[in-house]
Amino acid sequence: MMQAPPGSRVQLSRARGWRLPPRSVKCDRSTVFGNPWKSGLPGLLRLPAGALRGRMTWDAPRQMDHALTTDDTIGLHADWLRNGNAYLPAGLSEPETLRCLDALAETRATVLDLLAELRGFSFACWCAPNGPCHAQTLLEIANG
Repeated sequence: MMQAPPGSRVQLSRARGWRLPPRSVKCDRSTVFGNPWKSGLPGLLRLPAGALRGRMTWDAPRQMDHALTTDDTIGLHADWLRNGNAYLPAGLSEPETLRCLDALAETRATVLDLLAELRGFSFACWCAPNGPCHAQTLLEIANG
């Protein structure tokens, strides 16, 4: 099996026989490394509902008040991981806001803790290898 170059992005595949290369970490939304912000009309915020270190399950997504582009979601993810800023949908009640902030803070702490152990690993996602992707932020933090 071919090993991905250290600190690179790998594109996940459903092709028969495809396997995640050694020293690669899956970072799609089935994992804690998935981007909670999802682009589209309208954009969505997805919060973890399951164990943060195992396979992720998600609460029902919260609808954003406007469309998020892929670049928006990557920027929101980077700002959240680097600075702790969490962009929330408009119109949440106070309990919903607190739930979102708590879930995002717990997820961020878990991700940053795990990234400290992943220097030199590659990150695998569904994005095109040369296109924009939140995995780039994960790589920069893990290897920074």
